[in-house]
Amino acid sequence: MTLASSMKEFGWLTRHPLVPNDLPNLLNTDSRSLQAGQWFLPLRGQHYDGHDYIPLAMAKGAAGFFYQVSHAKRLDDQHRKFGIEVADTTLALQQLARWWRQKMGCTVIGITGSSGKTTVKEMTGIMLQHFAPVLMTEGNYNNEIGVALTLCRLKSEHKYAVIEMGARHKGNIAFLSAMVEQDIGVLLNVGSAHVAEFGGPLKVLETKMEIAAAPTLVFGSDDERISAAMDKLSNKTVIRFAERAASEVNLTRVSLDGRGSVQLTFKIGDQNFNLESNFYHNRFAINIGACLAIGLALKLDLKECIRGLEAFHGVKGRFKVHRLDERLLIDDSYNANPESMKSGLSTLHEAYGQRQICLVLGDMLELGESSEDFHRIIGAYSASEVKPMRLLTVGTMARWIADEALSCGMKKASIQVFENVDELMEEVSDLWKDCDVIYVKGSNGMKLAKFVDACLTGALGSNDRTSN
Repeated sequence: MTLASSMKEFGWLTRHPLVPNDLPNLLNTDSRSLQAGQWFLPLRGQHYDGHDYIPLAMAKGAAGFFYQVSHAKRLDDQHRKFGIEVADTTLALQQLARWWRQKMGCTVIGITGSSGKTTVKEMTGIMLQHFAPVLMTEGNYNNEIGVALTLCRLKSEHKYAVIEMGARHKGNIAFLSAMVEQDIGVLLNVGSAHVAEFGGPLKVLETKMEIAAAPTLVFGSDDERISAAMDKLSNKTVIRFAERAASEVNLTRVSLDGRGSVQLTFKIGDQNFNLESNFYHNRFAINIGACLAIGLALKLDLKECIRGLEAFHGVKGRFKVHRLDERLLIDDSYNANPESMKSGLSTLHEAYGQRQICLVLGDMLELGESSEDFHRIIGAYSASEVKPMRLLTVGTMARWIADEALSCGMKKASIQVFENVDELMEEVSDLWKDCDVIYVKGSNGMKLAKFVDACLTGALGSNDRTSN
């Protein structure tokens, strides 16, 4: 079916002389980066309207553009004949994405969970690239616009698409599933991320379970809540991964060498599979299990899956280890919730507990009424388990981390409190004093990536050559 014929079903109107069938691949929503021959789709937000840039897009050589019917009177006749009139440009983008996904017909893996989505997406993509061309979500483009834009990048050579699917409200994953039509739905975990916005932990579980629209499901069965919810489903193929619970993919051994490298063993069916990696996080092992479960669901050669996974070396902002000669800067700055913060600190202690550690911890946002309790738990854990030489907190809520660490025995002279990342960067001195490992983590809104970048460029006291 051609796009021109489908447009009638969508309710789109146009006088354009030629609407190409591969229009999704030609789409651009940013007039600044638009190139001649592309199609401009203006999006609207609370403080901007992309329609304002239609003349600029046409002047730069756009082949055509979309526009909302409410904007029609603002177009001159010369431009209008190159436009496609739609009720809503965001909806049009989503309609186009779904149509293109169906037309391309590749196998789609949709991944959701409270934490680890981006890392598992990257790991799965690297694994599948060992077999055939793969399209992956770029960065964390996991909402109703980002997912649609990702689907529009599908090309005929892609055999697999790995789509990260995020949510802030009940119904979000169901909406994305209707567009993505994932063949395999992956639910990693259910935690406290955005619990305030969802309205409670049960709503988080219900929302993440919307991934079960897929005919084949991969999920972490160590969580009894997820297993119980999955057990209620019928006519689904399920592949479980776990460390403790009985599953199709069981993690049976984790062996660290003391330098951040790890050896893993998984029991799958009646066979054992071993994997070695120089990347480690204490969620790394179970995330590898999730990837192998996806490989099992796809009926792939699991030994080849492991060879692909051994090429994974981490993701920027997600426990990415930068080596500054003998020092380590660990960038876990992309985001934070109580589970991922505790997991990161636990990994740090497990892998690098013999070294002199400085913690740079920012606010964990969107935790609602439980925010103080969660931050204090992290403060207590930091002081009693990690035992850092220094603790630097960033943000108003992170003060509770500092307060609790002080109450749990950390010396006041070892703790510094900053309102924001700019203050941290202006006032911090002797960055590596008494420590050879700096660990950075906080919610993305705290912008701690700026601090990491400054450290790597030598702007905050280290001009050492860096390597990853």
